[in-house]
Amino acid sequence: MADDLFSLERDLREVGAEANKRIAQATEVTARNIKDDWRQGAEHTGLEGYAASIDYEMDYSGDSIGAKIGPTVGGQGSLGIVEDAPGDVRSAPQHAGRDAARANEDDYVRGIEIAVTGAVEDKIGR
Repeated sequence: MADDLFSLERDLREVGAEANKRIAQATEVTARNIKDDWRQGAEHTGLEGYAASIDYEMDYSGDSIGAKIGPTVGGQGSLGIVEDAPGDVRSAPQHAGRDAARANEDDYVRGIEIAVTGAVEDKIGR
């Protein structure tokens, strides 16, 4: 029994690296989907140049895995002000980024669940 517990402890420690790889994949898939949805939403507003500037970048800061999604600063990306249309902007708020994030939220949560569950199952042999 003691050997089984030691083995289980060792296997669970190995889950972290595998889970991180899978979490990064799930995050990147969702970031790509948000980018595509955001671009599509922005194109419908007649801002094709702004829409084309929307991209994502994976972010591995400290112990976290994430993605930064949004317009590239400068050029047409500067038209991102239309997302919220604050101040003197004479445009209705677009909210294409917010809408894209909300549309992909459930899929992201499901992707993380699959990533973690799959990593645990692979390491403990279920």
